[in-house]
Amino acid sequence: MKILHIIYDDIHNPWCGGGGALRAAMVNRYLAAENRITVLTGNFPGAKNETIDGVKYVRVGTGSSYLMSRITFTLQIPFFMKRFCSDIVVNDVSFFAPCFAPFYTRRPCVNIVHHLMGRHAFKLYPVLGIVPFINEMIFLKTFRNVVTPSKALREEIVKRHKRIAARNIPNGVADALFDPSPLEEGFVFFLGRIDIYMKGLDILLDAFSGVGRSGVYLKIAGSGKKRDVERLIRLIRDYGLEERVSFLGWVDERRKLDLLKRCLFLVMPSRFEGWGITAVEANAAGKAVVGTNIKGLSEAVVHNRTALLVEAGNSRELSSVMKRLIEDDTLRHRLGREGRTRARVFSWRAIADEQFRFYETVLARG
Repeated sequence: MKILHIIYDDIHNPWCGGGGALRAAMVNRYLAAENRITVLTGNFPGAKNETIDGVKYVRVGTGSSYLMSRITFTLQIPFFMKRFCSDIVVNDVSFFAPCFAPFYTRRPCVNIVHHLMGRHAFKLYPVLGIVPFINEMIFLKTFRNVVTPSKALREEIVKRHKRIAARNIPNGVADALFDPSPLEEGFVFFLGRIDIYMKGLDILLDAFSGVGRSGVYLKIAGSGKKRDVERLIRLIRDYGLEERVSFLGWVDERRKLDLLKRCLFLVMPSRFEGWGITAVEANAAGKAVVGTNIKGLSEAVVHNRTALLVEAGNSRELSSVMKRLIEDDTLRHRLGREGRTRARVFSWRAIADEQFRFYETVLARG
């Protein structure tokens, strides 16, 4: 099968390389063994057209700045789509860099929706939030075939648009995460895109400032827009946490595995999530998770079994639960053991196979 995959994000993109980018890279890596796959991604500094793991990557737009990268990607995608012959088009939906694939081609399309923003868009951007807010409504009116990582998201989409054929296929974890025996050093770990509002990093720093000087540190790893990174550094300074919080920036897979292996637990205080790859990765590494009780994340982990979940935006409750897990070795280790057992069902190979079967179903329907 010839597959054309459109996704702005890329795992190497310093502005936007989160869970959606990881999913696309892993699924396409497995499918490339028997299929021809071309991926159109946004451009970014240092990017080039290349073939990785049998997948052809073509960068679209300019990498001069994040804003111009988004705009030029959106404007040029229709023209790039015409250059490549494919049996099916896969569109990883971005409400900020919209690709209205069903309008640009007569080929069957599968749209991967990681999360709905709704009014969160106005929290992120009080004025410009109208753009993703409207795009979301337009997207859902034009889609026919949708993949979602969470059951809750699938149900919400189908409830609003009953004609959509939606399939729930969760995200996965790499086999290498199960290899190391868990160790513990004195730090709590955050891993993810540096997006202050969505990922709840402001809540995390407020909560960690209340943990007290227990000898435990907080390490934050990830990349994001310059504005968010600068705000994160300011928040660390404003809370007087320079000696207790380390911002590591982007980390590669080897470094990520090492940090997951050595942390006490992962903290994921998101305000909204599509699913929560990072949480399941931590479980796979044998580590407990402290997260928020929101759609998506509450499917990726299980409260009181593999994680402890708190109310989103509640820094006081988050602080209390982090203290509890720091002090209670028995609880922390039990959640980690059960998390690793549960995480074994999320294999990237199995997920890639299921996603490919959905492609075949869509093609059969024409």
